Amino acid sequence: TVSEVAERAGVTRKTFYARFGSLERVVHRIVSDLLGAIVDGLDDEVLRLPRTDRAASTLVFAAYDAHRDELAPLLTQCPAGLFLAPVSEVADRLLDRVLAVNAAPPMSGPRRDYLISVVASVMHGMLSVWVRRGFSEPPEEVASFMDTLLGEGIEKFLLAGGD
Repeated sequence: TVSEVAERAGVTRKTFYARFGSLERVVHRIVSDLLGAIVDGLDDEVLRLPRTDRAASTLVFAAYDAHRDELAPLLTQCPAGLFLAPVSEVADRLLDRVLAVNAAPPMSGPRRDYLISVVASVMHGMLSVWVRRGFSEPPEEVASFMDTLLGEGIEKFLLAGGD
């Protein structure tokens, strides 16, 4: 609740609302900042296509693992929609980087919209299951599973180019 968050932050409810506006905006900001920093920290070389390894996914899931204390409550206590919006925004930025690193043409329209939606939904689903399982699998295993499910398909989609 807002009262719990405000109390933990050491501010009044009034200050919380003046500073943040809503609990939803706080969740959006936390998820966006956390995931954005992880994605922004990826070296361009791991974004080159065709991929020769699972370096990007492994680095991302290792970073998620390092932030499990922040991610777990967001994934277990917030509605999926609150998490999906900022994940979609970060995935959108990442797509632009992947396209730029690979000198690929820009992608817009339905192809881009569907790709971003799939990536954000799968990421939310994978993280939610990993949290429910108590982070019992190492990040490399979760990254490998996600790459097996999506990696080749997304790579073919991106290399095909065009709208």
